Amino acid sequence: MAFGPAGKQQAEKAAVLAGCLAFGLLAIGSAMDRRSFLRPSAAERVPDLFASTALHTRGQADLAAGRPQDALMAGEAAVRTAPVDPVSPALLGAARLAVGDRTGAEKAFRVAGQMGWRVPLTQAYWMDQAIAVKDWRVAAERFDALLRQQPWLAENAQLLAAIEGPAEGRRAIVDRVAKARPPWLEAYARSAAEQPADVVERRAIVLDAIARRGMPLGCDAIAPPVSGLVHAGKLDAARTLWRDHCSEAGTGLIADADFGHLRTIGGRTNFEWELVGSSDVGLAVLPGSKAGQRVLELTSSAPASRTVLRQLVVMAPGAYRLSWQAATAQGRPSAQIQASLDCDMSNAKPLPATFRPESSSYQAEIRAGAECPARWLTFMLQPGEGEVRLQSVRLDRI
Repeated sequence: MAFGPAGKQQAEKAAVLAGCLAFGLLAIGSAMDRRSFLRPSAAERVPDLFASTALHTRGQADLAAGRPQDALMAGEAAVRTAPVDPVSPALLGAARLAVGDRTGAEKAFRVAGQMGWRVPLTQAYWMDQAIAVKDWRVAAERFDALLRQQPWLAENAQLLAAIEGPAEGRRAIVDRVAKARPPWLEAYARSAAEQPADVVERRAIVLDAIARRGMPLGCDAIAPPVSGLVHAGKLDAARTLWRDHCSEAGTGLIADADFGHLRTIGGRTNFEWELVGSSDVGLAVLPGSKAGQRVLELTSSAPASRTVLRQLVVMAPGAYRLSWQAATAQGRPSAQIQASLDCDMSNAKPLPATFRPESSSYQAEIRAGAECPARWLTFMLQPGEGEVRLQSVRLDRI
């Protein structure tokens, strides 16, 4: 890869990023290596057969501890001891970079690069170099190789920011994923949950594009980044990501309006039904009259209203009609179940509802303003005797 003057300057800047971040993060080698990294003095007791591994470990520890000259000596010794081990020139390149010898670092990493794709240090270096000259295809290939070796590096947003940040980088990741279908996708998705809002947003762009290329990850895998977007207040993006990856989400304003996928152990995201437990409320899930439909049978011994069910619903400003069917076990309409649509789930206020015999449903109308981008749809059970059955929840624009 050749660099012009401007590209060379960018490449050096990117390489410094690799030097600052990757060397303390990218584990090298075997269990013996990890043992030596945790207790560097153990390297002195490693058999001669594993001397190169001990040198690799010692050099990495020196880099992580900010001792570049010591790391350089370890790298030089590793090349002498095991010149055909691809880790040796990678360690030497990292150490040279750390002491400011960028030309020497590039030479060492060129040698390491010719020895294969299995050393994360090498991949991190060449990913940065490709990014510096805007060769996004090659950068994405190195990104893929890096995560194939160590999927947990997806948790390090700072390391990956250079390729995830620019739109060209994100498109290249999607193209690479579509071509190679790598095994690290779920780890990449799950790791987004605890990231800062800007990281979650740009990773969601990648994940959404991956789904649109025909590779949905499924409900469990996509739930963490969806929750991360909700936490960041990006509710439209969260709902879109959830729908694109989770087949259970459906396409209506309310997800799983017929309770076909209701989870009694709790939802994975706020866009699923959450059952709110109470010691004085009983609940049974019964089969419905249609395929994919279920009925919630509720009983209450409580002296006051109890929240039993809720879901977060993204609602643009406008007029809506909410409807649900609620009846006794004998089929008589029951007003014992009430509903609310409020910005604050802790302040649910029952909506005035009217029973419509033609649809056997209760209906309530609401005009949503711009005060909140999403509202909590909450169902409450009033005190009363006998069973009440809830089904067929709908929310429509009017």
